[in-house]
Amino acid sequence: MHDLSGEFEKQVCQIASLGVWQIVTGRPMKKRLEPVDDHRWNEKGGVFVTLRKAGEVRGSMGMLESATSLPETLFDAGATAATHDARKEPIDENEISYLEIEVTLLSKISKMDSIDDLVVGETGIIVSRGDNRAVLLPSVAEENGWNQEQFLEACCEKAQLSHKAWKDPNTLVEYFHSQTIQGGSLSRKIEGYI
Repeated sequence: MHDLSGEFEKQVCQIASLGVWQIVTGRPMKKRLEPVDDHRWNEKGGVFVTLRKAGEVRGSMGMLESATSLPETLFDAGATAATHDARKEPIDENEISYLEIEVTLLSKISKMDSIDDLVVGETGIIVSRGDNRAVLLPSVAEENGWNQEQFLEACCEKAQLSHKAWKDPNTLVEYFHSQTIQGGSLSRKIEGYI
């Protein structure tokens, strides 16, 4: 069964928001969130959680694949985005009321056979070689006005590789589709649960 009311998307953001709240405050929830009936809870795709404060990214982390259920993955990704983004200081409890949350659900990851596999604004990419690896979500290319080649070059640079490394047969380039859910105010998502 597929939830058509938008409750699934709302709960995706609520669960990730509760992960942020719990890791930052260390306090337990007052009541459990009961997920709506939807087959997507059983999928094991990747998840990214982005937290913004006044429009600026405050933390963004995720996982490309999950070994646990989607609710567990969302909760963990929220907690990780709040505390483990190496580019940012961990989120403080005083900031929670100012945060906005966005959750990106990833499809199955496929190997890129041709640059034409990439659709700007629709596909994200993963570039890896050896220990170097980077991910760019679909929105990054769109926000920067990049074409496919510029998107690939930016991902290579993020992975600390030469910007043309995507052309090297020793570099693995993969792509995925995603659904981005704009959750809005994080504190509104967790009202009644904390």
